[in-house]
Amino acid sequence: MSRSFSTQAIVLKRRAIGETDRLLTLLTQSRGKLVVLAKGARRLNSSNRANLEPGNLIQAFCIETRGLPLLTQTRLLFDTSCVYQNLPQQQALKKISHIQQILEIFDRLYVEEFIDEGSFTLAKEIEKLVLSDTNQAGKIKKLLNQLLISLGYQDIKDTKHQSIQDYVAEISEQKMKSFDFLNSFHSS
Repeated sequence: MSRSFSTQAIVLKRRAIGETDRLLTLLTQSRGKLVVLAKGARRLNSSNRANLEPGNLIQAFCIETRGLPLLTQTRLLFDTSCVYQNLPQQQALKKISHIQQILEIFDRLYVEEFIDEGSFTLAKEIEKLVLSDTNQAGKIKKLLNQLLISLGYQDIKDTKHQSIQDYVAEISEQKMKSFDFLNSFHSS
């Protein structure tokens, strides 16, 4: 059995470990939510450094270990920062806060090392809509509700919650940290 694997992934979050390493949470196409260790990713001359920003779509090459999988190489498929780097500062900050909220929702909804067929594609579509130029909040909310249902959660319309953010906070039993972008579900 091969100890190495390659998969398409969305970088959900990152955390510094030691002086040069990063602990990454990825939403992968083949393995669901996966926590990997990227050795040396914080070094100035690391080839993976820019690819491992939250929101980026990457091709991840990993090696299974007894503990966490090691991320050995990445190939950048879509750079999230290119969407907002030419925007005025206020619009760019708004776009960044929107993508952070979506990534936090993905992190809370997906369980480790399990993925439903089609839910990764749905997650990529939601992220693409958030990054688009037009205001797609209504469509994003519908797709998020569809994602909730495909992951086995109850339709938000059948709950007491008025916002997706509140519903995800209850599901994960943790208050959401990100800004309130998808405030009212029933308004659109």
